[in-house]
Amino acid sequence: MWTGFAETGVANAVLRVASKLGRHRQGWHGTRTEDIRIRVYQESVNQVIVRSLASLFHLAAILLLANAIGANAQAPTAQIDRVLFVPLGGIDQWISIRGDDRANPVLLVVHGGPGEAQWPQAEIYRPWEKSFTVVQWDQRGAGHTFGRYGTKTPEVTLDRISKDGVELAEYLCRDLGKKRIIVLGHSWGSIVATRMVQVRPEVFAAYVGTGQVTSWAAMVKTQYDLVLAKARKDGDQAPIKEVEANRPDLANAQQYFAFSSKYHVRSLWPASDREWLQHLRSQAAELKAREPEQFKNLEDGMEFTGEHVLPDQLATNLPKIACDIDTAYFIIQGQDDIVTPTHAAVDYFRCIKSPKKELILIPNAGHFAFMTASDRFLEALTSKVRPVAITRGA
Repeated sequence: MWTGFAETGVANAVLRVASKLGRHRQGWHGTRTEDIRIRVYQESVNQVIVRSLASLFHLAAILLLANAIGANAQAPTAQIDRVLFVPLGGIDQWISIRGDDRANPVLLVVHGGPGEAQWPQAEIYRPWEKSFTVVQWDQRGAGHTFGRYGTKTPEVTLDRISKDGVELAEYLCRDLGKKRIIVLGHSWGSIVATRMVQVRPEVFAAYVGTGQVTSWAAMVKTQYDLVLAKARKDGDQAPIKEVEANRPDLANAQQYFAFSSKYHVRSLWPASDREWLQHLRSQAAELKAREPEQFKNLEDGMEFTGEHVLPDQLATNLPKIACDIDTAYFIIQGQDDIVTPTHAAVDYFRCIKSPKKELILIPNAGHFAFMTASDRFLEALTSKVRPVAITRGA
């Protein structure tokens, strides 16, 4: 703009000089002088137009370049990769937040175990980060959070951990600018996440359960029936009578643990779950060698949390207390799960009353379907859960 004004000033000065020359040389030279004045004026105006257009093109090029630089500068900020401790329920708890695009829905993973923090499986979650901002949380008494407080960790109960989860969901909504988030609970985490959506449904766009717990009794009964069925199939009467005489008391956890160990219940797991268990053992050895302190926190935290929340696990009966869910409700379950039996999860799903619900069963997968069949699990998340969650404010 300033260049244009300067060019116009020069043209006017040239015109004034030409006028003075014309007035000085009147007479028979008058017409010629006038022609000179006109030509000088026209040439000056043409120069002004050309230079002004050049200035405008130059300015436009600068603006386009600035926009391009601005777009490139903004692209990395769309990603997020943070690890931090946040205050929840009076103690600092470890979380990680990772995703390729902050505009994506937030997916809070509530781990199982109890105490089985998910950060060692970070690579499996990488593809999820294209469609979701994935939040991992080491619950009170687990993983990095256990590492900060150890056995002095207070209030390790289902009620307190669920309240921590609600506080975390509220924090994520504020920090990431979301109205609602998605919560995914696995196994023990499905008990926690169910309680979370019961307490504050308004901050959750959708609930997703996998390795969906129904009740302790359903688990014990299913596994006992499987052991007995195997004994009968083998046809040896002595083991059949022994199993029949050792039916565990549904309210006695120690009897169940002894029964499970004696009759090798894990040998009845589907192949995918047995392979995953072997993977975890190999991974544990590698983690212990690479990060001994964090491995100890992980291992000790699982033992510590398991002892403290066992009474809550025994008392859980979701079909009796959690059939009304005021948010979108999904179960994505391995079809062959016997740890949290799929047939019990299907029965529980039938009682659910929610604005939207859907059951997805993954063939040839069990309790750890979200790990062992992660591609199919992610497909269900992106095609089924994500669109519904977005329409509900995620």
